[in-house]
Amino acid sequence: MAWAVVCGKALAQHAIVTGYDPSGILHVEVCDSVWLKQLEDMRGHLQAELARMAGVKVAELHFIVRESRRATLYSEEAGAE
Repeated sequence: MAWAVVCGKALAQHAIVTGYDPSGILHVEVCDSVWLKQLEDMRGHLQAELARMAGVKVAELHFIVRESRRATLYSEEAGAE
C-alpha cells in the first residue's frame, strides 16, 4: 500500500488508513497524540507523495486519535504482513 511506503514502516505501525472519500480526503487513525504531531508536521509531504504514488487526488489528510486502539494497531499491521 502507498501509505506504508510514503510514511515509512515505523510510522505506518502507529497510523492506519481507515478510508478515502471521492472528494480526496484520506482518513487516518493514529494511536496517540505524539504520533499525531509527527503526522501533522509531515502533512504536506505525505499528501504530495500519496497523490503521486497512488495516482489519486489527495486534497486533505484527516487524522483522528484513537488512544483505545493503541495496542491493536500493532497487531493489525503484523497480521497484514
